[in-house]
Amino acid sequence: MNKILKNFYKNFWVPVMGRFISKFIPLIEGNPPKNNPTYDIDGDKK
Repeated sequence: MNKILKNFYKNFWVPVMGRFISKFIPLIEGNPPKNNPTYDIDGDKK
């Protein structure tokens, strides 16, 4: 069960919610981010 939840969090929740929340970065910070978000929570995609 924990592995299923971990995979769901890593492969679905972080990318989907990250992209949704990244739309609000300019509103919160006042300017767009200099670098695009990576959504790499484990550091595997270097």
